[in-house]
Amino acid sequence: MPKTDKRSKKTIEAVQTTLLKLMCTQKISEIKIVDLCAAADINRTTFYLHFKCISDVLTSLKNEIVARVFEKEANSGALSRLSNPLPFLKHCTDVIDSYENFDNFVRSTPNADVFLTNLKNEFASEIYRRYEDKHKNSSKDAIFIIRFMTAGVLDTYTEWLKTDKSLPLETVLDKCAPMVSAGYRILAQLTEK
Repeated sequence: MPKTDKRSKKTIEAVQTTLLKLMCTQKISEIKIVDLCAAADINRTTFYLHFKCISDVLTSLKNEIVARVFEKEANSGALSRLSNPLPFLKHCTDVIDSYENFDNFVRSTPNADVFLTNLKNEFASEIYRRYEDKHKNSSKDAIFIIRFMTAGVLDTYTEWLKTDKSLPLETVLDKCAPMVSAGYRILAQLTEK
């Protein structure tokens, strides 16, 4: 389990950022821990204090993104107001955008597909956990709707990252918002049954 003091957080962030940068030009299987450490300006002992292997770095990044999205959501309640999903969608993309090299990673490596699939699964699982907590007698069909909406939104965002970004993200999200709202209405109907 990674340490969470201030210096450890800085080290973890440096390793995550460096790995994203390296993955823009190399497959994950080609990246060696010694090279990652040199590029992140840490020694291998420090690396092993926080991670067992390179794939642990990606797992920590995925978990951190999800935690940051839902930490703010818990305070704002945006997820429970998905009849207007734009603020929540914007927050999600803001969190992801805060990671240096993330858009280059998505555009330039096949490793991104696996990472994004894992991220979608984690988002959908977390949203479903929260949905079930709020709606104790919810339909088990809800997971399918939640997964559909989560995949649609994240896939749309990653496709936007691959473009020249001439169309503003807010415009893209605004076009997606009615579809997310429709999914939310279906979820609401499931809880009424």
